[in-house]
Amino acid sequence: MRQLVFSVFCMFFSGLLMAQPLQSPISPDVANDRYLALIKKHTPSEVEMLFQRASMLVDEVENLSSYEPIVFVLHGDEAHAFRHQNMNQYKSLLELAERLDSNNVIDIRVCETWMRANGVERSELPAFIDTIPLGPAEQVRLRQQGYLYF
Repeated sequence: MRQLVFSVFCMFFSGLLMAQPLQSPISPDVANDRYLALIKKHTPSEVEMLFQRASMLVDEVENLSSYEPIVFVLHGDEAHAFRHQNMNQYKSLLELAERLDSNNVIDIRVCETWMRANGVERSELPAFIDTIPLGPAEQVRLRQQGYLYF
């Protein structure tokens, strides 16, 4: 039943996400340096590929501290990779995530609704990961604030 409710929430908010234009209306004289990771497959390998892409940007950007971190909203199976019980299997992913987070390159947020539906406790996630009430709603909120997909 919990997974059914979770699925309905996700379908509803995913519909809202799809209805959002890819580019938010931002005045051309304002530089937008706020990005939201576009996660489609919801797999650890996809997230790791996006982390590696973000890592490459570190070498290209001169003043990294002037940029907002790239937000990663996790609300699918990819979030399992960040559980303490899976640390050995996803060690390189976790190390990269922690390094990028400590350098303010990324900001990882895991959906609490997904956590409840999957029996994941907050204590099972690394301290550098934040939680949010509902992943799809967070994506809608960020897009409305002018975040662009990365």
